[in-house]
Amino acid sequence: MGKRICEALNCLIEVLFPDKKFCLYCGKLEEYRFGLCNFCYAEVLKNKMTNKILRQYPLKVSFDEAYSVFRYEKMARDIIIKLKYKEKIELSLVIAYFMKELLDELNLKFDCIVPVPIFKSKKSKRGFNQALAIADNLSRLTFVPVLDCVEKIKNTKSQTLFNDFDRWYNVKEVFKCKKDLTGKTVLLVDDVFTTGATAHYVSCALKECNAKKVIVLTFAS
Repeated sequence: MGKRICEALNCLIEVLFPDKKFCLYCGKLEEYRFGLCNFCYAEVLKNKMTNKILRQYPLKVSFDEAYSVFRYEKMARDIIIKLKYKEKIELSLVIAYFMKELLDELNLKFDCIVPVPIFKSKKSKRGFNQALAIADNLSRLTFVPVLDCVEKIKNTKSQTLFNDFDRWYNVKEVFKCKKDLTGKTVLLVDDVFTTGATAHYVSCALKECNAKKVIVLTFAS
């Protein structure tokens, strides 16, 4: 519902004010970049990072590379919270814009975009999977198809309830890939990278279906 209302409002604004749009974060009517007004855009850039997470990673993992656009702090964190828990699904477009910029900067090439899945009961309660919403918008920007091919086959408690060590056991062997990915480089998309446990076990499922390479991309870390 929120997305449809936002789209309708944006259409009206484009007719009445062709050079102006609403900021998708604060709602201010102003020219903007990446869906944000000038102030919000400048604020979120304060948390920007472009490091290659895997270079600092102490464990052997199934994904090949991992990147994140922002530190999980302040406005970047708030964008994710508003998206996931306050039904601001339009913010998935803001996230996709920043992800696309990083992909271009790093010149990353991939054959398909796969969102990290959530369990069906959680998706039903929330109304959407935030990773899929991000992936769909990123697909429109990159012209690379989305393959929603991984299923979460067990319902687990939220990762936020566990310490770093226990997060690995909470999501162990709960993901299953439903499609042959022979020879494909997969861009695995999610909102947040914390310990890497979810990314690792989803990547395990992708590699079991013959994915050649898995690149993890998140909005924040």
